[in-house]
Amino acid sequence: MRTTKRSGFTLVELLVVIAIIGTLVGLLLPAVQAAREAARRSQCSNSLKQQGLAFQNCHDAMQAFPNGGAGTSWWATPYSAETWGHSQWVRLLPYMEENGPYSQLKWCSKGGAVLSSGWDGNAAVWQNMRVKALICPSSSLKNNGPWNNFTSSYYGIAGAVPMQFGPMPSGSFQSTAGMAFNDDGAWGITSGRGMIPNYGNGTSNVSGDAVGPQILGLKMSACSDGTSKTLMVGEMSGLVFGAPGTEGQDRRPSRNWGWHMGGLSGWRDWGPHTNNVTLRYAPNAKVLGQPGVKDWGAWADASPANPPLTSSHPGGVMTLRVDGSVQFMNDGIDLQTMTLLAVRDDGQPVSDD
Repeated sequence: MRTTKRSGFTLVELLVVIAIIGTLVGLLLPAVQAAREAARRSQCSNSLKQQGLAFQNCHDAMQAFPNGGAGTSWWATPYSAETWGHSQWVRLLPYMEENGPYSQLKWCSKGGAVLSSGWDGNAAVWQNMRVKALICPSSSLKNNGPWNNFTSSYYGIAGAVPMQFGPMPSGSFQSTAGMAFNDDGAWGITSGRGMIPNYGNGTSNVSGDAVGPQILGLKMSACSDGTSKTLMVGEMSGLVFGAPGTEGQDRRPSRNWGWHMGGLSGWRDWGPHTNNVTLRYAPNAKVLGQPGVKDWGAWADASPANPPLTSSHPGGVMTLRVDGSVQFMNDGIDLQTMTLLAVRDDGQPVSDD
């Protein structure tokens, strides 16, 4: 009888094929990961561009940018000046295609009975609300705080250290030894020389009736160093590490409070930041535990004023300028250059291109 010999892979040949496939996958995987990161970075850039358009449209409509939150809400009868206002993101909701939630907000008035619109007064609206334009897709950080308040990946730039001191802004209602910018040991050094400081446009809860949307921030004309050379928003979407590069922690100022919380009304500039930051360290700097970044005993849940901008994007962080342009800031940026970019009126316009 005639027999047919079956042909096939030997064990050695099969192992060789598997090895070749494994090598090819190993070569392709970094390229695939790089492509995915490029897509995520592009999406992050688009989110910042949307924020930039919102800032510009708000300025066109209101003749001012939103502020970082101080002075934007009353408490209740009898009212108190020291209450948490709402952040710049709340004021920008109508310009980020979020008219529905914005229309549900309750704005307080002097002598009114409605609680603060900054944090707790509108909890039913804030909780579980995610704003797509405030999310960096590369971030691995937890987005919900203790009260299920969504935390943003982006923070307004309130200024920088060491150039935090300057003349009292026009219309200010609080002064400490003639200066509006102080070093408070519980939170670090805060500033009001950036484009998103804590304070408003001079109509305070101490002396005026304007509240909520009426309390705005700085005009574009306040940016005397040039709108393309001054920071408006920076990315904070990664962990902050210590010197060994281990045990990273989430140090975002609003990690416990959410994207909607602003500054403390009565404390003006030197109160803690919540959705803005005073730059003190280089992007992604390993400074966990350093001044302005660490937790301080009884203030363990406080918002630190000086955490560095952080990101999962290799090599740096995404930033938004006052003119609406989006630029990548490298980790190795000179600290003086970063400081000058963060301050709107130092008279020394610089570029990090």
